[in-house]
Amino acid sequence: MGEVLEGKTAIDRNAPVHPAEDGSTDTESSSESAQKRTIGQRVKDIIWDSFDYPPAERRFISKIDFFILTWAGFSYFSKNLNSNNVSNAYVSGMKQELHVVGNEYQTFTTMWTIGYVISQIPSQVICTRVRLSLWCPSWELFWVVVTFASASVKTPQQLYACRFLVGLAEGTFYPAVHTVLGGWYTKRELGKRACIFFGSAFVGSMFSGYLQAALYKGMNGVGGLSGWRWLFIFDGIITFPMAIWGYFALPDLPSNTRVPWLKPHEKQLALDRMKKAGKQLEEPITWVGAKRVLSRWHFWVYTTYYTFFICSENIGSYMNLWLTSLNRYPVTDINTYPTVINAITIFTTLIYGWTSDAIKLRSPIVYFSLTVCFFAAMNLAIWDGVPFGLKWASYYLTGFAQGSGPVFLTMVNEVCAGDSLERKIILGSTNSIAQSSTVANRNSYAFNAWIPLLSYNTTYAPRFLVGNSITVGLIVCAALTLTLALYLQRRDEYVDYPNVYPF
Repeated sequence: MGEVLEGKTAIDRNAPVHPAEDGSTDTESSSESAQKRTIGQRVKDIIWDSFDYPPAERRFISKIDFFILTWAGFSYFSKNLNSNNVSNAYVSGMKQELHVVGNEYQTFTTMWTIGYVISQIPSQVICTRVRLSLWCPSWELFWVVVTFASASVKTPQQLYACRFLVGLAEGTFYPAVHTVLGGWYTKRELGKRACIFFGSAFVGSMFSGYLQAALYKGMNGVGGLSGWRWLFIFDGIITFPMAIWGYFALPDLPSNTRVPWLKPHEKQLALDRMKKAGKQLEEPITWVGAKRVLSRWHFWVYTTYYTFFICSENIGSYMNLWLTSLNRYPVTDINTYPTVINAITIFTTLIYGWTSDAIKLRSPIVYFSLTVCFFAAMNLAIWDGVPFGLKWASYYLTGFAQGSGPVFLTMVNEVCAGDSLERKIILGSTNSIAQSSTVANRNSYAFNAWIPLLSYNTTYAPRFLVGNSITVGLIVCAALTLTLALYLQRRDEYVDYPNVYPF
């Protein structure tokens, strides 16, 4: 089984290391060749990885980039647009119209989380036997129907049901996309694509505030509907074409693809690329396979890290409640000022993707994001005595954190490349078990189905002392768990290859 040490190329453990003609190993020859490359060539590699590929492979990469990333990116955009609808609608008239009282607002997110948790791991298991190109778009169509229904709710309880069903439908999406990306792209290409995909979500998050502000002014009362209801309608309209597009654009995986837009030699090229990268062909779920996955540390440590990470990423989503409590800003400003967090996340996510691919390391990016988020959370936890400007800046600094999520999942994709079943199950478990309540970040998890109700209860606004203090502790736990994961990775590689990877 091929595995990947972070920062190293994939290795087939069952294959011998063949010397090159000059007596050096393949790794040594590649390293020497890389040193002979001009500065211009290296810069081109950093800008975009396929510039120096053979023409046929370059065309192939461009083709799968277009189909996979358009479907995944636009779909994720609309899903985050929908997620932020609830937050923006709450401060734009929904609270009064639905008579939302107490902690019912937080329950909207909790119901979404419960639906998301229930569907995610089963979906990843089903996808070992059902084509992704049928499974995912069908759930997107269901998502569109429920989103339209959200525009007609009359009570908080009806919105609870809609949020649950929306979460149920979305549970199939995020891990499935990372499964597809890991199946088609190599280590040199994967980080950028994962971050482009993830960044598209925050375009939706940012756009939601501006769209709600526009609808609040221009559509409020049109057709007898409030402006916040029109936001759900627009979201469904935007998503419907992407659901239909998914049936054609989603290529499944190299081992079972049937899409007409790939020629036979391109399908073979995809298989050859994955074999060269040490990636195993797809394996259907069995009890023996599941037992194998659960017996390894990857499942437990990676899932634990991502739980801590995602549960610590929800502080920025409460900025609009803080602004509301100040009683000095109009509704339009309350909707738009927090969008700067999403703009920062988009920018840093892309920087993380390009940087991690360029240096061929993932963990330094993750440690950096944790450090910035730790600083922001400390300021918001202390609160009293923290200058107004630093509070504002701390909310914005939370935008540095979330973009390291896809970088970490890229690492998971690479380390588990030699076991397709392990890769799929862990990509599902990290999202399901750690379910976050943050409405800006759609990579959600089960612990935060209840944590927000206790630590980010809206009755504590604008100072969430308990929640922000817990966040500080979660960030520390995340850093320690990541360190453990890197230690175990290095230990495994040292056991198998003591001369290649000195401990």
